[in-house]
Amino acid sequence: MNNTVIKAFEILKLVSQNKSGLTLAQITRSLNLSKSTAFNIVHTLTNVGLLTMEEGQLPVYRMGIESLKLGLAYLRETSLDTAARPVLSRLCRDVQETVFMAVRCGMTDLVYIMKFISDSEFQTVYSVGDVRPMLSLGMGKAMLSAMTDEEIRSIITPEHFSFSNQPSISDMNSLLEYIHNTRNIGYAIDDTSENIYFAGTVAAPVLDIDNHLAGAISIVFIRDPRNIDRVQLLGQKVSQAALEISQGLGYMHSNLYST
Repeated sequence: MNNTVIKAFEILKLVSQNKSGLTLAQITRSLNLSKSTAFNIVHTLTNVGLLTMEEGQLPVYRMGIESLKLGLAYLRETSLDTAARPVLSRLCRDVQETVFMAVRCGMTDLVYIMKFISDSEFQTVYSVGDVRPMLSLGMGKAMLSAMTDEEIRSIITPEHFSFSNQPSISDMNSLLEYIHNTRNIGYAIDDTSENIYFAGTVAAPVLDIDNHLAGAISIVFIRDPRNIDRVQLLGQKVSQAALEISQGLGYMHSNLYST
């Protein structure tokens, strides 16, 4: 086995697990590498775009765009991408709003993996690769709705509520009330985190053959006080699309919240 390749992989894996990035000294110390070895490998990974360096008093290394491209190339070969992409493309054309898909990242975050842009005047700021706390987005709370109350209690701590984009969700009781309502109507209704007046989101979880969480999808739209029925219509459409994707992954039930 090629030790240099193994060390390069270990560096990439280490950096990928640290969202704030790492200095060369931190990489060297964490992997017990010599300074010269770490420098040579990190320098090469940066040159080819697998890492990116942010200048500062101490340069910090983060994952580069080429790493994202490799990850997305892998994703395109998975059944999740195969099941979701045509459904979301069709959904975007149907509702004429921007449509997203995200998957869980760590315990309480999510990462955007797909974005279908409509011709709507409202264009959301989030992009593929962005990582956000679950409680800051409708998609995140849709993911939580696919978990049991016990699972939610085990991963959400009081500190997480500072990320909530919903003033009404400030503690575990209010979160569970929101989650129970989401399960009852079949989708999450949420304000966006983008400080756009009247902007809203409807979202639903995607489940796999084992009834486990595979991700979530959302529609971002501008609320129209003159057409309140549109929120319900979009909610039904996002729920139907999430169910179609889930069934494409082998999910056997006729609704997303079967017990």
